[in-house]
Amino acid sequence: MQVSPAHWHLLINHFPIILSLVGTLFIGLSFFLKKNTLINGGLILLVMAALTALPANATGEGAEESVEGIAGVTHDGIEIHEHAAATGLKIMIGTGILALIAAFAQVKMPKRAMILLIVTFIAGVASAGYMSYVGLTGGEIRHSEIRGDFGRSTSSAAPSQNTTLQETEDDDD
Repeated sequence: MQVSPAHWHLLINHFPIILSLVGTLFIGLSFFLKKNTLINGGLILLVMAALTALPANATGEGAEESVEGIAGVTHDGIEIHEHAAATGLKIMIGTGILALIAAFAQVKMPKRAMILLIVTFIAGVASAGYMSYVGLTGGEIRHSEIRGDFGRSTSSAAPSQNTTLQETEDDDD
């Protein structure tokens, strides 16, 4: 079995979302628990999130070509996701750079590093939130349960087998 560009995109695209969420959580917890291991882990995870955002973005075009002709996939849905992903990539890369700077500041000037850590945490919250939105727009391309049209017919010409339970019960009356 050959792995298609859509498979690669689906395999990779979860990493920037999850890593930014967990990395930001670690940094946030470090403010309360005063653990350097949480700070270091959080910064490393944010850098990894930024690095994995690059191949996630790079595999998007191939994934688009794989799904363009599938029923229910709209060009508008793909465009919304594409624009969100481009913005998300910029936010995530900026957060990764901030995390690297904060990591170096932790080593070179630990007393002044707190302000960079706070700024990185805020950027991490923005990244995690926006990358979650990017994931949502991507999921909406193929998942009718996310779009909210689960059970609706995709064709207006003839009824399909995708009718809701209520529609089926109404037909029986």
